[in-house]
Amino acid sequence: MIAKKIRTFRLRYKGRHDVLTSCSFSPRLDAGGSGFLIGTFRRREKHSSEFWANSREALLLLRVFLAGGILSFCFRQKRWRVYYGLDPSRRPATKLALPFRAKDSPTARSEFSHLEVVIELAWALKHLISLDHPDDRSTCEEEVFPHFRFTQTAINYYLSKDVFPKEMKEFPSKLSASGWDIGKIKTLPTTGFSGTNDSRAVLPLTVTQLDLPEQQHTNALVLEYLLQPENTVALMPSHVEQDVSVAKMLLGMVVSMEPPVRVILDVGAQVLELDVLGVAREWLSSFEDSDETEAAVFFNEDDELSVVDRKGRIELLQVSPYANHLNLCLVFLDQVHTRGTELKMPENYRAAVTLGANLTKDRLVQACMRMRLLGAGQSVVFCVPQEIISKIQQRLSDLEQSNRDSTISVSDILAWAVTETWNDSKHNIPLWAAQGRRNEKHQGLWSQCHDAGSVLTQELAKGFLEDEAQTLEERYRPLPGRDDVATALGFANDAIAQRCQLFNNAQMRSAALQEEQERELAPEIEQERQDERPPEAVPVMHTLHDDIRYFAAQGRILEGSSGSMNAFESLRRTSAASHFEISQFRPGLRVSADFARTVEIQNSKDELDAFQRSVQWILTASRTPNDDVEYMMVISPYEANELLPMIQESKAGCVALHLYAPRPNLGYQPLDELNLHTVPESLKDREIPRRLITELNLFAGQLYLDSFEEYLNVCKFLGLAREQAKEGEAIGADGFIHCDHTGWVGGKSGLSASPVLFFKILLTKIRRDCETIDKTHMGQILGNCLLAPDDFK
Repeated sequence: MIAKKIRTFRLRYKGRHDVLTSCSFSPRLDAGGSGFLIGTFRRREKHSSEFWANSREALLLLRVFLAGGILSFCFRQKRWRVYYGLDPSRRPATKLALPFRAKDSPTARSEFSHLEVVIELAWALKHLISLDHPDDRSTCEEEVFPHFRFTQTAINYYLSKDVFPKEMKEFPSKLSASGWDIGKIKTLPTTGFSGTNDSRAVLPLTVTQLDLPEQQHTNALVLEYLLQPENTVALMPSHVEQDVSVAKMLLGMVVSMEPPVRVILDVGAQVLELDVLGVAREWLSSFEDSDETEAAVFFNEDDELSVVDRKGRIELLQVSPYANHLNLCLVFLDQVHTRGTELKMPENYRAAVTLGANLTKDRLVQACMRMRLLGAGQSVVFCVPQEIISKIQQRLSDLEQSNRDSTISVSDILAWAVTETWNDSKHNIPLWAAQGRRNEKHQGLWSQCHDAGSVLTQELAKGFLEDEAQTLEERYRPLPGRDDVATALGFANDAIAQRCQLFNNAQMRSAALQEEQERELAPEIEQERQDERPPEAVPVMHTLHDDIRYFAAQGRILEGSSGSMNAFESLRRTSAASHFEISQFRPGLRVSADFARTVEIQNSKDELDAFQRSVQWILTASRTPNDDVEYMMVISPYEANELLPMIQESKAGCVALHLYAPRPNLGYQPLDELNLHTVPESLKDREIPRRLITELNLFAGQLYLDSFEEYLNVCKFLGLAREQAKEGEAIGADGFIHCDHTGWVGGKSGLSASPVLFFKILLTKIRRDCETIDKTHMGQILGNCLLAPDDFK
């Protein structure tokens, strides 16, 4: 008999207040807890009393929290920062508690789907951490907030007013999938790998674990390694009695152990007060042997193996001096990294392995096997907290072994881990069965679809949906047979039901089926792109200058002509020109005046980044049809159209019109040989100087090079170093040659200052509409990365 005095029970639930007024009652629990308040409910429903009419929703909530197992689930099975917590990096951001896959390792997109679990964990979370106050005024933070930090009334107000109305999500229907869908029978089977077979009971029925004869001994082999006499047990004292945190108590215990412990495997997630870096620093500072212990290895927030030395310097392990000297390092692996981590540690290393709640044999053995030489020199010591000591002793008492020696041995720990494995499988079986039944339903719907000619009708499509939004009565009202196995499994006696019977699952309550479900959301964030348009401008009327006509006819550029200019001179009114004096470029590539001028200039300070033409039409000229190209000029499409008949009818035959485009990616062949389309075609094989091609590609914004030789030409044109600085040379941080071995500035480029920033702006802002170029050849060159011939293969 449990007597409860309920004072006030308030919940902000989906924008609705459910209030249970002051009352007294004495509920009776049956053996399974499922009969809580059933008799009271039925009597109230029969008599239609005012009490039932006013309080049934609150009573239903109270029933599910107590008899339905929500409180037990949240406070007994869920540990803060191990199984749930906040994730500041989650996008979209949320203030609700999220599932964790290990200590301080939140899942990527999952959420708890059971609404009462979400509410209870959010309430618990706000008691564990301070409220989030965006107002950073010192008065509130230092004088007001500390008094309300753990006040229940303030927390309830914050949750009901700020968190739940904004964060709670519930949809009319849901479309669910599970591992059963991944493992269904297909033409090409799905395969996977697991180092153990402890989870075979919760694999889909269509998935079979292969137990190869040559591998069947591995489970026993690992247990044999752990049962060796060098592996011992250390009982952790209560941290409450010692008035210290668990982390400091564990580190103090580890430091004093003999033989010395050099590795901590926190598979039991006992260290909650410190992050991994804090543990590494604290442990390293308490280790007195500075000659043989210089650093500590750990995983950083990006899941990268890192090392911190005694001076506090942190770097990645693989690029540190300790990569091949782990004998000088301590190693701390937090819970999530006690599986799948490979470190070649010295054969005499000893590891402290922490135990924790719900630790299965699979996870424990996987953690111990981080010591790859276990049984061949390396050893472990199990650090057992008071909670686990009580569970092991209770187990021994249940087995009527209380008269034996009270010392806990390694075999006792392994037996306890096996029991936890069984309990974990038993806990997961209801969800496994629910997912199996859903999969059977879906397969039946697909069969109907195929029978109908592979046409998915609207009626069949609706059959895949499940109701998610339900009233409190639909969720929790006690009904005859609702919790029976036969009712929940549809009175079946198939493979799913038979496996459930093996685990003695006598109850299949809705809460038990949903508490471990996690839903993944793919929010459709509606974004409206707002492009920043350039200011209005008046276009310049196209003209064909007489000097351009003369060049097309004779292949000569008149001295002092106003019809053309050096190519980079046309960029003088851009933002790039403010970072470099473009007159330093040697004359070579030309552009026509009509190509360069696109809009009327309204203000002498206007920048014309948005009004630059793309390079498309090229004129080349030589002295005779058989000579190499001597001149190259970029012209506008209008000029190309006007000059085309003249070039086609030209008798001199020394001027050609070419079609060109900068190479957009490595999937396209370069067009800088100007042989894609040439008029007249007889001139397409003329040799073009590499300097003109390099200048054309840089001016047009080409990002990818075709060969290492072309890379050398680009470096030469820009005055950038092609190799590490030698003695007597001065190379800038951006790669520009301030002084080569002959004393020249810019090498043979003729430049007196670095053009790197100029070309970064030209290639990104002007030619690429602010797209990144970091991974391209030009991006690497302008980022001072030295390329090798292999980079162009």
